[in-house]
Amino acid sequence: MIFRIFATLALLALIGGSLLLGRRTRDAETPAPVGRPAEDLGYGARDAQLIETGADGRPKYTLNAKLIEQHPKDDSVQLTVVHMILDDVDGNRWTVDAQRGDIVHAGDNIDLSGDVHVSGVLPGTDQPADISSDRLSFDTRSDVVSTEDPVTFVWAGRQIHSVGIVASLKDSHVQLESAVHGIFQP
Repeated sequence: MIFRIFATLALLALIGGSLLLGRRTRDAETPAPVGRPAEDLGYGARDAQLIETGADGRPKYTLNAKLIEQHPKDDSVQLTVVHMILDDVDGNRWTVDAQRGDIVHAGDNIDLSGDVHVSGVLPGTDQPADISSDRLSFDTRSDVVSTEDPVTFVWAGRQIHSVGIVASLKDSHVQLESAVHGIFQP
């Protein structure tokens, strides 16, 4: 009988010790909170598609991105691997591709960077055009693409390099800013 009481007490001591040691181990593994709170990241999306429509309900542009992250603290939205599709007033389709992008000014501008290409057909020409640069800004309200960085403009077999460009996709107007150099091929 004494053996049973001793065995029961030993078992209870073993269980109590295990619980006590287990609690101390978990407390030691739980990291202490750091001095600053984690940033509120807002929304995020993978393989996302955003469609902005006009007053008539038709799409103004479609934006596809591998990753979209909102940062409410500075009211910014970052994009990774960006592909945009937009139609000009004549119905010509334009595409915009970039490695990264930032949506700024409540969505009025999209600043693109990393191997940026804008491709489409200039109205009335039936000739493909391509604008490429490391950085471009797209004004979503006026359909204007611009940069102050080096840019290459290719159209109808002509390749023109400049520093800076302002291209209105709506008005089919391209203005090269400075240091313009061109190659014209027959």
